[in-house]
Amino acid sequence: MPIANVNGTSLYYETETQSDGDWIVFAHGGGGLHLSWWRQVAALRPHYRCLTYDARGSGQSTQPNPYREPDQVASDDLVALMDHVGIDKAFVNGHSMGGWAVSQTAQRRPDRVHGLVMTCCVFGFNTAALQKWAGQMLEKIPQGFHVLDHSFAPDFKTREPEIYYLQNALHGLSPPRVVPRESSGYLDAYKRMQTRKPENYSKFAVPTLFVVAEQDELQVPWLVRETQAVVGNSKLVAIPHSGHSPHVEQTALYNKTLVDFIESVRGRKT
Repeated sequence: MPIANVNGTSLYYETETQSDGDWIVFAHGGGGLHLSWWRQVAALRPHYRCLTYDARGSGQSTQPNPYREPDQVASDDLVALMDHVGIDKAFVNGHSMGGWAVSQTAQRRPDRVHGLVMTCCVFGFNTAALQKWAGQMLEKIPQGFHVLDHSFAPDFKTREPEIYYLQNALHGLSPPRVVPRESSGYLDAYKRMQTRKPENYSKFAVPTLFVVAEQDELQVPWLVRETQAVVGNSKLVAIPHSGHSPHVEQTALYNKTLVDFIESVRGRKT
């Protein structure tokens, strides 16, 4: 079983290396695990090398004590895992919570990143839009808004019942959250986002793709659009008829969007 012992935790990971193409590192969202990307790895592995992993506290990876939020440690884990696998430079793709790992890696270690993909997430980009959104979440969550209840578009359960069932079953493989969503500590990350001073990203060095889903009820479209507008060297692609998980809900279009971005960065035609 492939395990990387890094930063005081044990990270489970998997690689697909039947191709000698560029590496793509996939960081899953909250409640997910490495298998959340199965529809991407299956399609892309003939052309790219793929690394998926369970973030600390998810799937088969451990969660050390004391608990540390992903905004505090996720990038350190990702860079250490790349070192462990022997990946010098990669395209990095984060979904939702996974955005912290990849965006902070692109900001702190641009030498390790060919291109950054932010899939339905803006985490790690401290902007006025993020402050506003965090404030809204601090109001909604205590009133009963549960984040993981909004992982898909409202009609996805009836539109794709088999895939909906499978994705929820995969999410069930992760252990319970260390900080329960009913506790006051669950809101700490949102409080930090609300109080962090906005930064200037107009000269951002790493080519970046923001993927926005038109029916996303979590990283809502206005948040992603306003963030992309202030990040230099970035572009935005909208995925219609999808909620917070376009890589699952609109796989063919999402995969094409991902490949088009990678090939454009590398200066190749698709």
